[in-house]
Amino acid sequence: MGAVETMMLDMGASQIGKSLGLPTHGYIGLSDAKCVDAQAGLETGIGAVLAALAGINVVSGGGMMDYETCISLEKLIIDHEIARMAYRLIDGITQRDEPMARELFTDIVNGEEFLTHPHTIQWLRTEHWYPRVIDRGGAEEWIEAGKPSLADRAARERQRLLADFPEPILAPNLLAELRVIMTRYASAHGLTSLP
Repeated sequence: MGAVETMMLDMGASQIGKSLGLPTHGYIGLSDAKCVDAQAGLETGIGAVLAALAGINVVSGGGMMDYETCISLEKLIIDHEIARMAYRLIDGITQRDEPMARELFTDIVNGEEFLTHPHTIQWLRTEHWYPRVIDRGGAEEWIEAGKPSLADRAARERQRLLADFPEPILAPNLLAELRVIMTRYASAHGLTSLP
């Protein structure tokens, strides 16, 4: 599922759907990797970018690994950032000022720097996306943090998200009805009790 040939088939099917005026879908942002590693990021990243460029309307596969046999919450968190990058790519660059922006360089010639220029600050949050787990810091900060891998940072983010997630509130009668349905289904498949 992470092969580029599979991605090419998804993009081809999308183009057929678009030519027929139909919404399109593809399992294209996933990986055949068995752990959250470079292969997982490579396959998912290429798939997400190709899906964005092909204009696929619905992309499935976030967090999926090992030929769609499992989902990793850490990979799902990383895939969210991959998807944000793909969306940022298709948003493109918007021309906001006079094409040559000559007035910006007048201040810079007079000693001001580009990064702290009011124009840069004005558009920074709109034009630049800030990831939560992809590391954009310096090497010294990374070393001080204990040299965490992307998978390590995603695991910490998973813990943070789960700790902040409120318990779902279900009406007692609905919860009891769901348990009856689940118990009936489980017993029909050989389980004596619910996990």
